[in-house]
Amino acid sequence: MSRPSRSFLLICCIAAGSSVGAYPAEAIPETLAATYKLTNRSSTATCFVVTRPDADDTRRQELILVTAAHVLEKMSGDECRIVLRARGEDGSFVREEVPLKIRSANRSLWIKHPQVDVAALKLTLPAGRTLDALNLERLAREPAIETGKLHSAKEVWIPCYPAQLEANSAGFPILRRGAVASFPLTPIRRFRTYLVDYRTFGGDSGAPVMMRDRETPAKVTDRPLVVGLVIGQHRETTRSVTPVEERTVHRPLGLAIVVHAEFIRQTIDRVPR
Repeated sequence: MSRPSRSFLLICCIAAGSSVGAYPAEAIPETLAATYKLTNRSSTATCFVVTRPDADDTRRQELILVTAAHVLEKMSGDECRIVLRARGEDGSFVREEVPLKIRSANRSLWIKHPQVDVAALKLTLPAGRTLDALNLERLAREPAIETGKLHSAKEVWIPCYPAQLEANSAGFPILRRGAVASFPLTPIRRFRTYLVDYRTFGGDSGAPVMMRDRETPAKVTDRPLVVGLVIGQHRETTRSVTPVEERTVHRPLGLAIVVHAEFIRQTIDRVPR
């Protein structure tokens, strides 16, 4: 007997303190640069970092790490590690794992959205460490979805760490491509999640879902627009029983469950300034 089931992917996110502008202002490289691997002994996942203006000094930017809430919840202990990339003197990148505190005195340091599987955490990097991040304005607002900027069959890209795999020794994410597989997408207060058709794996949770945003048809340089966050996948579960064996088989359907970016914004807004 088989039935569709929903499976959450082990992915998480971390944020840290600061550098932007190491990559060209193009949609795909910019989003890849702001996406990181998060790991500890209990789980490994994906996260990305955004900036927002500091409440006390708008010339400064705060760093906020975003991921799926279940990623942080499943992590054991008070710390995990975020995989950063440092640029060497020859211009190449070197992988660096940096500790990140996620709990203190048995209290979670992240903020979880009350309705969807999204978490956000304010980040402070150790001295001398930097990272790349997306501007908060690169997260799609609800009106952009309501007016059809994101629609069924729209092509999207997902930088992620499927099955803990990294694209190279520097620790960059792997770029996957998919298409929006749900209809309708609105109103988002009713349809908080939608499906993306791509081969998803454990480790993808927390990954940003991105599309190119051309503000005018004549614009040559695309900008990244994050339209969602991967929180899980759909799969078929088959169970068979014989006199000598019981077997359960999970077959991925190649459909990722994605939360609308509006709920990422709402979660970031809940992070204390």
